[in-house]
Amino acid sequence: MKRLIPFLAVATLAATASSVQAQGLYGELGYTPLKLESRVGGLDFSSKPSNVRGIIGYELNSNLAVEGMLGLNAQDSSVKVNGINSGVKAEVDNMVGVFVKPKIQVAEGLELFGRLGAARTKLSVGGNTDSATSVAYGLGASYQLTPALSLNADYMTYHDKDDTTLKGVTVGVGYKF
Repeated sequence: MKRLIPFLAVATLAATASSVQAQGLYGELGYTPLKLESRVGGLDFSSKPSNVRGIIGYELNSNLAVEGMLGLNAQDSSVKVNGINSGVKAEVDNMVGVFVKPKIQVAEGLELFGRLGAARTKLSVGGNTDSATSVAYGLGASYQLTPALSLNADYMTYHDKDDTTLKGVTVGVGYKF
């Protein structure tokens, strides 16, 4: 992780230097059903909480953007242990992340993209709270409805570390300022 941050910073600076003209600021707002899975001591734990996710991004050029993300708890979920409901609730209190977003327009109004960065996730299970940082990555698509408004969908892995994964599909809208 310590090596990833400098790499992202250098990649962002290189893209900025090669960019003749920046495209501009944009925002996205979406709903994210999540899947939390963990394996501890031979037991499988799973839960399906959800978040509301916001992204603020800046297009460095037509094929690269940088983004900041904030996800906030929308709904908690029961924790299952080996497929059996435990009666304990889990929620993702918040997620904060930074990403580089390479992208390509594949058809009129249709853009495919990837995201690579880091996310810090705060999780509450029962009465216990913990935070962790992990590499985060994903793929998605955006369809432009008007020059300023788009529909977006992506699949992201927000945490994949220490036998615990947090993944989700986000569907939302985007707006170019």
